[in-house]
Parts: sequence; structure tokens; C-alpha cells
Amino acid sequence: MKVHNANLIISKNITYYLTEYMTMVLIALGLVGITAGSHSIGLPLYKINPMHWAVYLVVLSKRPSFSSIALLAFTLPLTSSIFTGHPMLFKSLIMGVELTIYGIIFISAIKYFNIVPVTAFVISQITGRFVYYGLKYILIKFELIDSSFVSTSIFLQIVVFGALGIALFLIDKNYIVSERKY
Repeated sequence: MKVHNANLIISKNITYYLTEYMTMVLIALGLVGITAGSHSIGLPLYKINPMHWAVYLVVLSKRPSFSSIALLAFTLPLTSSIFTGHPMLFKSLIMGVELTIYGIIFISAIKYFNIVPVTAFVISQITGRFVYYGLKYILIKFELIDSSFVSTSIFLQIVVFGALGIALFLIDKNYIVSERKY
């Protein structure tokens, strides 16, 4: 009887993670499709960091595992690179690292340290940006990417940071607080 129960638990866990992973891949494909479509009509949607939005909103709404966050974080830029040619491979990889840091720090701060989502967002953004620009600097120095150090204007980055922070605050206050069970 114990073996049957153990097999059932393992089967449920495998099904859960496979479903969660497939959901993350589908989110990535959908987001990349929308972004690619915006490129075709001349709308630079990528400048508002849709990958960042996706990671934070998935964490708030689904509370995924760390491995699912990492899968989503790497699938977003790599899928975009494969289907649109942007960003280039090495930049996709450092973006995957950056997005993983955002997601893992964000969910860890909320779940394990009871930090409110907006504060967790700020901490994760500062950490992720520091790592991203550090890795980007190294790739530029070793001539593995041909890019300026800061590609998107600082002003636009601050505006998008503020908009995402406000959105997360409003979502947290209106929808998540009463249901938060991290």
C-alpha cells in the first residue's frame, strides 16, 4: 500500500511540474508572438520590458517553483532570439540570468521574508540590473556582443520601472493581499 501511495505522489508531482513548465513555455511563446507582431507594425513593444512584466505577473498570480521561474526566464529571451533574431544569443543568456534573478528574489522575498511585493520588486530589480549590466560589460569587453552598454534610455527604463512597480502595487492591494498564501 505504501508503494502505491508513493507512486501516486510521484506521479502527481511529475504531472504538476510538467503542467507548470508547459504553462511557462506557452506564456513565453505567446509573449514573443505579441512582441514579434508589434515589430512588424513598427511598434517597439520590447522597450517597455514585456519579459520583466511576464516574470513578475506570473510570480504574483501562479506562485511557481524556482525551476519554473528559471524555465520562463530563459525561455522568454531564447524564444525571442530564435523567432525574431533579437536579442542575440549571448544577450539572451544574460537576460535569462537577469529574469531568473528577478523572479527568484521576488518570490523569495515575499514567501520567506514576508516582504511586500513592491519592496521585493525594488530589491529584485536592483540586484537583477546590477548582474545584467555586469555580465553585459564583460561580454562587451570580450567582444562577444556588439552593443552599447546602455541600449534603452535611462529615462525610459525609469518610467517602465515606475509603471511596473505601480502595477504590482495595485495588483497586490486589490487582488493578492486577501489571497496571499505563499
